[in-house]
Amino acid sequence: MKAALFAGGWEGHTPTDFSDWCKELLEEEGFTVDVYDTLEPLATPERLSDVDLIVPIWSSARSGHQEEFGNMTKPQEDGLLQLISEGRGIAGWHGHMGDAFRDRPTYHFLIGGQFVAHPPGWPDNLQPREDYIDYDVTICKPDDPIVEGIRSFRLRSEQYYMLVDPSNEVLATTTFSGEHLWWIEGTVIPVVWKRRWDRGRVFYCSIGHELDDLKVPQVTEILRRGMIWAATRPER
Repeated sequence: MKAALFAGGWEGHTPTDFSDWCKELLEEEGFTVDVYDTLEPLATPERLSDVDLIVPIWSSARSGHQEEFGNMTKPQEDGLLQLISEGRGIAGWHGHMGDAFRDRPTYHFLIGGQFVAHPPGWPDNLQPREDYIDYDVTICKPDDPIVEGIRSFRLRSEQYYMLVDPSNEVLATTTFSGEHLWWIEGTVIPVVWKRRWDRGRVFYCSIGHELDDLKVPQVTEILRRGMIWAATRPER
């Protein structure tokens, strides 16, 4: 199988470090991996006709920053939608997939969600790591092959509050305490999900603010399985 990694945007999220890690993980699973530092190939999707999996590792238009970092154009979005509709997969994590391209709502329709906050980092005016908390990741569909045999676990990082598509097939969730925003106490938000987009597959995991988050054994295994699942062309 072949994967295309799109790594770029705001350098504060160190996309190259993440793409190096992902490339090595996929190559260990037998993938051929190409890494792009531009989104331009998406505008001519025939260039990616031999790709099975697309992994966006991109940061764009961050709140608190005046600049916009590598936003996706309409032709690039259209090309991505075409590629997934034809049967390829898309998979990714955290803001590199779930908080990218805010001005492209159809992109977020495709992936099934949009990051909106990470209490206590709301408003977004805290110093790095001040918005890290200990939170539980609850496996809610233990018979699914992507999370089978993986127990619920605790993590210290950003806890993502997301707006999500109810058609997602949710595999893991997190529950907000209300300690930082009292009115969301008890709210359950998906952390890991999968979904279909026409003939293609979509996988997302909201964990991954720092590369060390992805190196947590449970997270690594979920991402490994999720990317392989997304790359496997489903029967209609």
